[in-house]
Amino acid sequence: MKKISYYLPFLLLCFVITCISCDDEQLEGEFFTTPDGQEIVIDDSPECQAALTAFQQASLELQNADPANSAAACAALSTALDNFVFACGVDTTDASVMAAMTLLNGCADMTNNCTTATANAATAQTAFENATPENEVALCNAYTIALQAQIAACGDADGSIQNIINGLNCVDQECADATTATEEALAIFNMTDITDEAAYVEACGNYSLALQDQIIICGDPDGSLQAIVDELGDCSIPEDPGPVQMTIDEEFKNFNVAEAPINGSTFEVTATDVDTGDTFEFSVTLLQTGENVLQNIVLTIDGVMYNPVLSGDPQFINEITQNDGEVIIGTFSGPMMNADGDVINITGGIIDIEI
Repeated sequence: MKKISYYLPFLLLCFVITCISCDDEQLEGEFFTTPDGQEIVIDDSPECQAALTAFQQASLELQNADPANSAAACAALSTALDNFVFACGVDTTDASVMAAMTLLNGCADMTNNCTTATANAATAQTAFENATPENEVALCNAYTIALQAQIAACGDADGSIQNIINGLNCVDQECADATTATEEALAIFNMTDITDEAAYVEACGNYSLALQDQIIICGDPDGSLQAIVDELGDCSIPEDPGPVQMTIDEEFKNFNVAEAPINGSTFEVTATDVDTGDTFEFSVTLLQTGENVLQNIVLTIDGVMYNPVLSGDPQFINEITQNDGEVIIGTFSGPMMNADGDVINITGGIIDIEI
């Protein structure tokens, strides 16, 4: 209504005007003068006078209308203008009349927009009032959007529509509570002393369960919550890095202890995962460093022995960077194969053994 309100004084000057006495004129009827000095002649028939009165009244009602009723008042004025033009035989090619009709013909659209927005809000309200727990939040948000559209189309002079919006609570409270529970469990988990195994396992377990509840209630579109659950695993205390570590087909493996008895000038090394009994064995000559100096390499997983693949591409490789009789330090990686031809891939292999 800003545009219409801006032109309202112009419209009133054009049409809500004072009659000029025409007693000395030869033409019959009443004359009206527009702001640009042009005269509009209308007849004095009862139909014309009634249409003029109705138009003047509609002009005043639009001038005094509040925002909530302005679209309807504008539409009424547009209709009154059409009736005035028809009843009084006003020349519609007159520039002032054409300008007024162009501005006011948009009022019907404004009224239709308000009516549509109001109907949409009512539909959204009904849907929200009959919502189920599964779709309540979505329908609440839809109702809010419909009410905002109604304000845009119709106005909200007394603020009643905005009050409805302010009173809506579209938050999924069950999800919010689950998220809060997860945050509280995480805070406790972060404060737990990792050396206190019982406390750590309990705090980790509670955090994992809270995450799983949040996933069930709120969903996990990007999988980030499930990734944390997977990382927590069985909540056992993380092991200190062992003397031999590796990743086997993307699964980390830690060998907790290592023995390195020397036989002549050769170390016969056996690293063991004390939790599973799996072993990684190799031999290396004292003081020998460089690429591919490890010999007799055998990885035993679940009782199955794997040996390095030393031909083709890729191949198993290793490098020893320190071997002074006090420590053996190096790296290794590549494919290993068992007797049945099954291949596993080793990455990130690390040797850091104190003799």
